Parts: sequence; structure tokens; C-alpha cells
Amino acid sequence: MYEHLMETYRKTSESWMQMQQDMWKSVMQQYPGTPGAGAGGGGFGTDLSRGVQKRWLELAIEMMNHQRESLDALYRSFIQLVEQTSRMGDVKSPDDQRKVVEDMWRKWFEGIKTQSETQLRDVQSWADKSIEIVQSAQA
Repeated sequence: MYEHLMETYRKTSESWMQMQQDMWKSVMQQYPGTPGAGAGGGGFGTDLSRGVQKRWLELAIEMMNHQRESLDALYRSFIQLVEQTSRMGDVKSPDDQRKVVEDMWRKWFEGIKTQSETQLRDVQSWADKSIEIVQSAQA
């Protein structure tokens, strides 16, 4: 059971890491002065004012802080799950063991669900705020 739990956690972590790398790669391609940004490169162009660039950096930092907080919460829930597995030896009956395992998996999946929802909200917020920055730069 422990091997399966650890393998699931490893795969989940790799998936989250890849998704975050892809998201931030996309974010940074939009930022002026990065490779792929600018004229014809999918960026905002080179005529952005320093104020807009500053707002863009503040937005990127804010989103990265949200991601860090979300991952911290996910790791805390996994630590609690590992702590619960250490108490599995105290469970005597198979029925009680089944209930404990079901509870642990339910908590784990709730953590994953919360992480997914948080990340989706962060991406939506980033997109909305990015559009606002672009629109204000064009005004």
C-alpha cells in the first residue's frame, strides 16, 4: 500500500510541476524582453511603459506566491497523510483498517481537488489581470 501511495504522489507531483512549468513558460513568453516576446513573438511589443512592465512583474510575483502557498498546503496535507499511515499498525480489525485507508484516500483526493481548483482560479485571475494590463497599455 505504501508503494502505491508514494507512486501516486510522485506522479501527481510530476504532473503539477510540468503544468506549472508550462504555465510560467507561457507567462514569460508574454513578458517584453524575453525570448519569443515582442514583435511577432506573441509578446506585448516593445512600446510598453515602465509602469505597465512593473504591473506585469507584480502580477507574475503575485501568481507565483499563490502557487507556492497552494503547493505548501498540498505538501502539508501529504505530510498529515504520511503521519496517519504510521498509525496503521494500531488498527486491529480489517474493517477498521479499510475505514482508515478510505479516510486517508478521501483526504488526499480532497487536497488534490482543492489544489486543482486553486490553480485554475489563479490562471483565470492571471488571464483577467493580463487582459486589463494590455488594455490599459493600449488606451
